[in-house]
Amino acid sequence: MRKPMKLKVMSIVHGQSEYRICSSIKSNLRLKHEIIAREKGKTSIQITSILDVLNDKRFNNFKNFINYFDGIEYKRQELIGFSLFIIMDVDDCTPIQKRKFISKEMFKGHWLYDYIVPIYNDPNLEKTMQEANISVNKKKNYILIFPTNHGDLDIDIAKEFLNKLEKCNCSNLNEYVSYCILIAEENLLL
Repeated sequence: MRKPMKLKVMSIVHGQSEYRICSSIKSNLRLKHEIIAREKGKTSIQITSILDVLNDKRFNNFKNFINYFDGIEYKRQELIGFSLFIIMDVDDCTPIQKRKFISKEMFKGHWLYDYIVPIYNDPNLEKTMQEANISVNKKKNYILIFPTNHGDLDIDIAKEFLNKLEKCNCSNLNEYVSYCILIAEENLLL
């Protein structure tokens, strides 16, 4: 009998495009993956308001966090094999806020600090897709990068996407995709 899948990846996303990419990755890689967005990305979360999200009752302390999000593995107040990716555009903040976000300095003092991985698109996701040679004209087309898959796990499509992202100098979105692929491959071995 298979063990229940653990929640090892969570993302807080800037807007609808990021939400669609994360949802597609979640679906195609068959991940237990929590995606935090406002109205499924229809209302954006800015770098300037990310601390408001991290200080709401779901995230403000360890006990609330593990009670609110089911399936997170932990031992003695430490999360095991878990990463929280915060995926943001950096065109809507000051240069100082951008630097503090990318360097993670913004999150110092938050109990989730060790698990947070800031993902930036400079200046925005559209520029990242352009640099990766991925044609996306409308927000709804982000789903076409990873069409919703109801069949077999499709790690190959995710790896193709990862290879394109690794050539981008304006983003580290490849770190998120790489981690999701790693988790999907681990799940295959269970």
